[in-house]
Amino acid sequence: MRTFLIRSLSLVLFTTAGFVYAQSASEVDPMLGADNGGNVFVGPTLPYGMAKPGPDYGDNQANSGWDAKGNLNGFSQLHVSGTGGGAKYGNILVQPMMGAADPAHSSAPRVDEHAEVGYYSVKLGGSGIHAEVTTARRTPVYRFTYPANGQRTLLVDVGHLLMKLHDTPHRYPEGQVVYSTDVEVLSPTEIAGMQASVMGWNIQTTPMRVYFYLRTDTPAVTSGTWEDGKPVKAGARAASYKMPFTMSTLPEPPAPIVSTGAYLTFAPGAKPVMVKVGVSFVSIEQAKRNAMTEVAGFDFDGTRKAVVAAWNKELSTVKIGGGTPDERQQFATGLYHSMLMPVDRTGENPLWKSATPYYDDFYCIWDTFRSSTPLLTLLHQDRVTAILQSLLEIQDHDGFFLDGRSGNFAGRTQGGSNAEMMFTDAFVKRVPGLDWERVYRAMVHDADVESTASIRFGRGDLDDWKKLGYLSIEHSDPAGGPDRPGSRSMEYAANDYAVALMAKGLHHEADAKKYMARAENWKKLWYADAVDHTEGGDVKGFIWMRHADGRWKEDFDPHLVGTWYQDNFYEASTWTYSLYVPQDVRGLIKIAGGEADFKKRLDLFFAGGEANRYRYDVGNEPGFLSPYLYNWIGAQSSSAKTIRAILPADYHTGPAGLPGNDDSGAMGSFLVFNQMGFFPVAAQDVYLIGSPTFPRSSITLANGKTFSIVAENTSPENVYIARATWNGKPYTRSWFTHDQLMAGGVLKLTMTGKPTRWDTGAPPPSMSDR
Repeated sequence: MRTFLIRSLSLVLFTTAGFVYAQSASEVDPMLGADNGGNVFVGPTLPYGMAKPGPDYGDNQANSGWDAKGNLNGFSQLHVSGTGGGAKYGNILVQPMMGAADPAHSSAPRVDEHAEVGYYSVKLGGSGIHAEVTTARRTPVYRFTYPANGQRTLLVDVGHLLMKLHDTPHRYPEGQVVYSTDVEVLSPTEIAGMQASVMGWNIQTTPMRVYFYLRTDTPAVTSGTWEDGKPVKAGARAASYKMPFTMSTLPEPPAPIVSTGAYLTFAPGAKPVMVKVGVSFVSIEQAKRNAMTEVAGFDFDGTRKAVVAAWNKELSTVKIGGGTPDERQQFATGLYHSMLMPVDRTGENPLWKSATPYYDDFYCIWDTFRSSTPLLTLLHQDRVTAILQSLLEIQDHDGFFLDGRSGNFAGRTQGGSNAEMMFTDAFVKRVPGLDWERVYRAMVHDADVESTASIRFGRGDLDDWKKLGYLSIEHSDPAGGPDRPGSRSMEYAANDYAVALMAKGLHHEADAKKYMARAENWKKLWYADAVDHTEGGDVKGFIWMRHADGRWKEDFDPHLVGTWYQDNFYEASTWTYSLYVPQDVRGLIKIAGGEADFKKRLDLFFAGGEANRYRYDVGNEPGFLSPYLYNWIGAQSSSAKTIRAILPADYHTGPAGLPGNDDSGAMGSFLVFNQMGFFPVAAQDVYLIGSPTFPRSSITLANGKTFSIVAENTSPENVYIARATWNGKPYTRSWFTHDQLMAGGVLKLTMTGKPTRWDTGAPPPSMSDR
């Protein structure tokens, strides 16, 4: 009997690996990555949905509202997902409570918290209230079940924001500040109003106005308002607040915590109180229109089902077979996180009217251009077209391409002008629906014209870039002093290569030559005498900062990791940025001493251990491509080994399942590509072969064809490729092109437990090959 069971189990496992299943909402865990700095949004939302209603816990400092510690303060209607730095949004808080309205004592312990796609619920400890939330695109819907006996109250705090109580040591305060509020009780079932706020991570100096219209299915027996620092006024119809200082006299964090709002109190009863909250960035009238047209009556269950159906459709273009339940959940959730931002606010642009799609909450392109956008290009090409059309129109109004944008306000720029990477990625992959000559003119403008506010958009310090070929320590900040000259110089070089590729594709040959030459500027920061004395021997030659007169920054330090307004690198050390030359890996190998020295460098880069964390950090995007650099030296087996070591070590299920900020889905899309077994070289038409987690994965492409990867015998032990075939024919390259992928077919990899040299074909292309 025991032998029979073992054989039966083996047959089941083998058989299920042979089938592929479309991804669906049921596989997703919205709580995966909420803790441990992952900061993902846990509440319900639609793909790229504007409304993101969810719980705000503790001291209201968590970027996505959710925190592992602290009481529930209520549910606000807008959030971001996976971000770091100062918080954004957390606008218009609703909170149920028993008894008379008491905003100062409305927080409650959480009990039986539960999240799934399209739905979040929690019980409020002490009162027994059961709160449930789902959402339409711009209209959250709540179902509050109160105990049958006693007054039932609903608070609407229009002054609520996610805050920052302690500022970072940056030049600009990142905490949000309430600029003004207005709230009015319109009837026993209606409250409407507006909140304006400034600042936050993107240093927003123009007030962001969020309008709302709230309606209940149950009429209140009493209502009232409160204004900041004053007692509740029963029967009052309106309340407001105005910031008592100017933008030039804003206080350092913590900013004043403002609580101004209105309440409805209902008679005792067992029937749940239904609430819907239309949200708009344009007007109260539009917020009301959203509420009345998006949700029929107060159909909670129908709205919830519609969210799940939308996600099932969005996720279904990818199918996987095999893997463990945890791996499948991680994969589906990574896909889900990749589609939360940017946010589709078409029809909700308060700045100008247009028929062009409008997207906001790019947070930031620096994080997402390497993996999220290339993934979306494969899964939903039409969405990429809409996002790029929006970026181009925003550039028309702002004058430069953005890197970050939130609250209809551009900022901040974390590195180069990486929107250029997004556009070139789409160009070389022939994404339709864009006027490429118009795009090219905008890219050249970004590359050659000094930004009027480089912290917000475009490129700064271009005089240094054009004359010296690098951003100097002295002149890398328009306000004077240093600002990330090492990392920004490396990104400018990669950005210029993106411009050169589009120039060449559009037959602007002189421009192509000019930007191709500038793409080589990274070599001017290669400090050949810099040495790191590692446990594996000396490693010589690193990217390093220079003064305007050509001198190197004093005291080379391979451990140095920096942030804003310092004379170093952004969120990584020289080890990472010395490997960030995606445009010319072949040239990098040569300057680093050849293939043998380059392999030694990579082996030490991924050596692991806390003492070596300064080298490779999976939680920061500049190192995303690094595990695949072995492919350029005919050592794809080392890429496979490295990737299959990174994923189980750093990605898990559960709230602490991500290695750091999810960064608007960047970490999730990195996982998805790697589990399928390949990874894009952003702004190029090249994909690199890795080591698939799943025995089979397939993508339904925009042209109706299907691309599949079959990994025969893959397992935690069998991570290496013994041989490969493409549509049944032997394949010896460790990479393939976008055209090959879009033609459809099957890449079959036979996996083994020992390293092999199967990749005997030509290495991936580099700028040096041209």
